[in-house]
Amino acid sequence: MTNNSHSAVLANGLFESSSDAGNAAAQAALAGFADRSDLLREFLNAPFGKHSADLRFILDVMRSQPVAGKWFSLMTKQYSEWRAVRWSLEMPFRVLETAPESFNSREDVERWVFKQRWGNLIGSLPLQEEGDNA
Repeated sequence: MTNNSHSAVLANGLFESSSDAGNAAAQAALAGFADRSDLLREFLNAPFGKHSADLRFILDVMRSQPVAGKWFSLMTKQYSEWRAVRWSLEMPFRVLETAPESFNSREDVERWVFKQRWGNLIGSLPLQEEGDNA
């Protein structure tokens, strides 16, 4: 099978099925963290800081998910503006959705992306900040 036909097969369903299975496994692995507002707060306070073992586990699972449908941060103006974008489910990947706002720091966009991934894999956020629309 050539790379082109393999990509077509993936785009026609195998890729999405694999992604769904991975998502279900990640949700099961993270189910016990749903009420851990301490871990959410830990990340929000220091997105690039030294993290506890539990938070590192959550981040590893989040980051290991397939690219399809996942939120990412994207620098749109050199070191001054970032956007959060979500990739399409099919190949070739393209931006499917963009966050409703831009961010002035990498930390802020990473916080927003983390909240989206938490909501997708773990469920509703265990705490809400004032003015938080995530």
